[in-house]
Parts: sequence; structure tokens; C-alpha cells
Amino acid sequence: MIRETADKAAVVDTEYYWQPMSTCPLSRKVQLLTTGMVAVYGQYDGKSKSWLGWAPLPRIPEEIKREVPNVRSVD
Repeated sequence: MIRETADKAAVVDTEYYWQPMSTCPLSRKVQLLTTGMVAVYGQYDGKSKSWLGWAPLPRIPEEIKREVPNVRSVD
């Protein structure tokens, strides 16, 4: 379920969670959660202790792909 946080500062999916770093694929573009609770895009090297969790990239739906000709999709 997608909803606003109580302080209305963000929108969250209540059924989607960060994954443990032990399951993060190495050297692949993913979303990483920093120790400061900030999400960034990057690659995990298997050594860094800077990350709390990871998440796969969202897919790009066809209706968005059609809006941008020649878009390079990761899915």
C-alpha cells in the first residue's frame, strides 16, 4: 500500500522493504541505504560498512517508456 508518512514529508510503500546487505548483488546498480538513512544509487563492493540495506531498481512502465523515445531501460 502506498501512502504518505504521518509528517507528510515522504510517500512510502508499506509492503516494500530494504533487503539485508548479505543478499546484495556485487558490482550491480542498486539503491543503497546509507547509515544516515539516505537512499542513493550505487554499486556494492561486498566490503563497505557504509550501507544498511539495498533495494532493486523499479521497472519503467510502458506508458513512461513511450513518452521518451529511445529511453534505455534497465528491465
